[in-house]
Amino acid sequence: MENGSVDTEDNDEILYKEFVSVHEKQLLSLSIPQSKWRILHYKLSESIFDAGNDFAYSQEVFVDDAEEKNNSDSYHWRVYTKCSMDPNDDEHIYLIDHAWTYTYENARKSLIENEKLIDRMCSIMNISNESRPINDIINDILSEMWKYNNSYSVYSSNREHEVTRCWFIMDEFGSRINHADEPTFEVVPFFYSDELLMYSLLFPKVNVDVGEEVTCRFPRLRNTMAEDMQRALKFPWEPCDLSDKTFAQSEPDVDYFKSGRRLENLPKAEEVLPPVIDEEKITVYTEYPEVAEFLTHPRFQIVSEKKDARVLWLSELLCDYKNLIDTYPLRPFVNQFPSEQVIINKDLLAIVCRRSCAPGETFDMNTLRSNPKWLPTTFSLLIELPQFISYFQNREKRHLDNIWICKPFNMARGLEIHITDNLVRILRLSETRPMVACKYISDPVLFPVEDIGLVKMDIRYIVLLKRVHPLELYVYDRFWLRFANKPFSLDHFDDYEKHFTVMNYSNFPLQQMYCHDFIEKFEDHYSHFKWCDIEKNIYRMIKEIFVGATSKEPPSGIGSFPYSRAMYGLDIMLEWERSDDLPQINPVILEVNWMPDCKRACQYYSEFYNDVFGVLFLEEPVEGRQHVVKL
Repeated sequence: MENGSVDTEDNDEILYKEFVSVHEKQLLSLSIPQSKWRILHYKLSESIFDAGNDFAYSQEVFVDDAEEKNNSDSYHWRVYTKCSMDPNDDEHIYLIDHAWTYTYENARKSLIENEKLIDRMCSIMNISNESRPINDIINDILSEMWKYNNSYSVYSSNREHEVTRCWFIMDEFGSRINHADEPTFEVVPFFYSDELLMYSLLFPKVNVDVGEEVTCRFPRLRNTMAEDMQRALKFPWEPCDLSDKTFAQSEPDVDYFKSGRRLENLPKAEEVLPPVIDEEKITVYTEYPEVAEFLTHPRFQIVSEKKDARVLWLSELLCDYKNLIDTYPLRPFVNQFPSEQVIINKDLLAIVCRRSCAPGETFDMNTLRSNPKWLPTTFSLLIELPQFISYFQNREKRHLDNIWICKPFNMARGLEIHITDNLVRILRLSETRPMVACKYISDPVLFPVEDIGLVKMDIRYIVLLKRVHPLELYVYDRFWLRFANKPFSLDHFDDYEKHFTVMNYSNFPLQQMYCHDFIEKFEDHYSHFKWCDIEKNIYRMIKEIFVGATSKEPPSGIGSFPYSRAMYGLDIMLEWERSDDLPQINPVILEVNWMPDCKRACQYYSEFYNDVFGVLFLEEPVEGRQHVVKL
């Protein structure tokens, strides 16, 4: 018997050490006291959910009016302790199960297919589900759930940059824990690798007495923040009126442009000799297979070593420009400019675009329209949250549409983008990563697609930046089109094929068309408009963007470096302007992409890279290049 007991203890110790080995980084990052790790391992391995022994919850009703009792705001749940707790007591760590885990794209489908889940969510969220249409109930859940949602990210092991955002709602106990400025407990998500399951963990931060309320912290909130920012972050649980606050936007100081990035190391101007290309063959090192295949111009030769190249066409961002000059004997050109993130990052792009307006003229206070008109109204949810709430509430008071598209600062391919008119949802999304909220283009110029109808579209223009001072900028006049797969309407914002056009990285059908065919069909459908007139406005907008981007020195603007050349993909939509008697079509910038995917460009036009490299690296008159326009 004694040997059996010893063996069991040894085995338990081995299992515990394995648990720590696998989970230690996570345990430390969540600030879970090491003294609680052993009991946590025990509860996880034995699936012990014992919070009911030490906690209870009750419901308080704030109104007597029977009609108001269907409103979740009239109820207040309170979780309290049934015993006193010391944060140093190793026993006090508890598992909270998750009632619903989902990706937002599948949320509606999950509810439609699971009646019990609907009933459970209605119970957690205090939503009436008696004698009501099922679609109304589901819509209420999808709206109300943002007060209860938490999330984590799952990174793909086989697809670069692919991230799945998983949302979850804790069980009845966890969902009824309130937030507080000075919380008594910590609630953190924890991935248990043995079961490949996510739980939430609850443990005390301070000494609590019997009957004391269990509270957790507000996400992102810090006591050092300005009062308006604190009110904005609390808004999902403590709504308030910020409409009297200014929503005017001003350019942040240089520290904002430095934050969250590694600054480039640039050589002094006197250390850089003016570049001269006099070789018969210009050697090119490229990390893009399309360049190696389609760059067939006789002046260029592909090489396999960086040290042998006059042109480095790289896929990674360069930070040390000085090293480029000092290390490589041929002093190569490189396909990027210092501080070009000011147009690539969506928050900085909005700042750059607003430079085309005079100070104080970014908003028309009579219409609430923002300027320039080719930039969708854009707020950084990282630093402009109070201004955004004020603007949202002012639009609401004027009964203007309030549909917004939320995008991460620096992700492309339509990743982690949300379209919504739900203010609480937007604020909760801001907790997941730095994001911008852009006014959704609610009146886009649509395109007729056979057997489908009028669909949303966007246009990709390739822009070539050769020099910053003086600005030397070109556009490739062959553009690429992307179409949605379903007729456009301002509803069902979770329907990807209705509201999104990026289909080439998904399993959805991809509609393709040559630009000359598009122009012919566009002018046929919109017979009062000529594409050449629309394109002039597009080119004017592109020029204004780059004038603003190069108007300041790094890190606030794109820097000058004699050996820099770059190619960008600008995504553009067309929007109706109906304020006058005669409707007008205006271009709108969506985003700027560094080193855009040009596979389709090469498939459509095999001479594409010959034109691009000829403009960027050969000092030849651009007039000789049929498809390149100097701006």
